[in-house]
Amino acid sequence: MGRAVRECRGRTGMTQARLAELSGLTQAAISRLEHGRCMPTFALLERIAGAFGSALLVSVEPGRGVTVAFAGSGEAA
Repeated sequence: MGRAVRECRGRTGMTQARLAELSGLTQAAISRLEHGRCMPTFALLERIAGAFGSALLVSVEPGRGVTVAFAGSGEAA
């Protein structure tokens, strides 16, 4: 999940600090999320999607795990 946040942030050119500001989190919380040191809730992912101006796409496949992506507002799916 953190990788999806980091990749979307990279595509948008957004810093961790700016994403934190827009999502109401701290830069440290964004860093922990991106490095897999915390398990985000759907509510937190929704706030991050809002900061990106994107839709939150979550896929759960038995045996393959959970995939998270952000799409919309110019973002590639």
